[in-house]
Amino acid sequence: MMKGSIIMMKGGIIMRLTKVSAVLIMSLIFTLLLFSLVYANGEGCAAGGNANTGGESAGGGDSGDHSNTALVVSTHTGWSDYSEESFFMGLSYNFNGGGEAVFMGAGLGKRGYGTELTLTIADVSKFSDLLFSIKHQLCSETSTRPAVALGVDAINEIPEQMERSIYLVGSKYFTRSKLPMVVSLGWGTGRFNDNVFGSVALIWRRNWSFIGEYDGRAVNVGVSLGTKIAQEKREALPVVLTLAVHNVFGSAEESVFGVGAGLRFH
Repeated sequence: MMKGSIIMMKGGIIMRLTKVSAVLIMSLIFTLLLFSLVYANGEGCAAGGNANTGGESAGGGDSGDHSNTALVVSTHTGWSDYSEESFFMGLSYNFNGGGEAVFMGAGLGKRGYGTELTLTIADVSKFSDLLFSIKHQLCSETSTRPAVALGVDAINEIPEQMERSIYLVGSKYFTRSKLPMVVSLGWGTGRFNDNVFGSVALIWRRNWSFIGEYDGRAVNVGVSLGTKIAQEKREALPVVLTLAVHNVFGSAEESVFGVGAGLRFH
């Protein structure tokens, strides 16, 4: 009888957790799970998703509704979050001394012309170092034109963590092949090295994407899985898990391995 009462009491405590607290815990669990899988195989895997601005990696995919997964590793797409997609958050872990990053953000405006605002803690050991980023979608995608967005990463740049980066990027969804794909092409300053950047994401069954990109400095590759966490009497939470490798053609010291996890609230 006492054992049953204890179980019921624990269940009540868990049920009273706020949504944000529950999501933080789930994000950490997913990240540690992926970390353990990678470590067990003796290989690294990369800082998944876009930990700098969050939108493409934060559970549920991009605003284009072409995929339930992340479509980039560390660059951007031409879509931005909008008010109906509400709020996203996530975290990533970089091996090779990269550390942990946490991000959260929200979308404003209407679909196809939304403005995405993101707050990033690039190094969780320095919670006082907050980076602010913004991306605005200039036009929506049609059958003949790509979605186009203009943005600024790290508006209040912190030199030792992340430099201010202005970019313009367009993205287009192609469905003619058996394996749909999203192609993005842009140009950016700062971390994009005043150079062209781009990515190709191959989408398999909407829940998996295989990503290759050039970020203006190096080639990155990754794989992303989208799923959902069921909630009693509530809409399921979209979750994206991403494994990737930064600078795949660099030496062992130059390549960066990591893992990322993100969630989205509707």
